[in-house]
Amino acid sequence: MAKLRLLKTGHGDLTLAEWEKNRPDSVAVAEALFAEHVTPGRLAFRLDGPGQSRPIQRFDATAPEILIVPAIQGG
Repeated sequence: MAKLRLLKTGHGDLTLAEWEKNRPDSVAVAEALFAEHVTPGRLAFRLDGPGQSRPIQRFDATAPEILIVPAIQGG
């Protein structure tokens, strides 16, 4: 089962949704939550295993895991 997680600054992470590619209802829920939580100032990454991640702009139902993170701010 794939996961959509949100990294919360200073509070760890929160699992927003889990889906299975062959269950369209679970994919639709995860896709809606992705759209809701990928807002300006946040980035999303597809996680394919240790050291294997890439940024994504759209929900990808084939991803084993998606992590949404706050954008890095410098100063």
